Amino acid sequence: IKERSYNMKNVLEVMQSYIKAYRDNNKDYFLTLWESEAIFEDPVGADPMVGINAISEFWDFGHTGFSIVPKDESFLVCGEEGILQAIMQVRNKDDGSGMDIKIIDHFQVSDANKIIHLRAFWDQSSITPA
Repeated sequence: IKERSYNMKNVLEVMQSYIKAYRDNNKDYFLTLWESEAIFEDPVGADPMVGINAISEFWDFGHTGFSIVPKDESFLVCGEEGILQAIMQVRNKDDGSGMDIKIIDHFQVSDANKIIHLRAFWDQSSITPA
């Protein structure tokens, strides 16, 4: 069994960088946070996106005509895993309409401080009008 050592500070920094990518609307930065074959489930139960190309397409889909800005985030780290709780403010760039989605994201982070698996927990009951 390979012993792995994790720095909880690094997991927290990965999650904070994820928030920064959304806040800055920076797709290139967002993509640097992931392992090349990472898995992204958003939301859990939907078909997972596997690999950086699928994750890139997800970003494009979610940001076409919309901004997505996190607020009220909190973090919990345990070993190589972390939990992010936040409200994602999804807004139409033309008229400001949209919704708030209360999310819980579960991160698994690699030895290289990259996201290897992210599971986003939210459903219809998590959504409120803007």
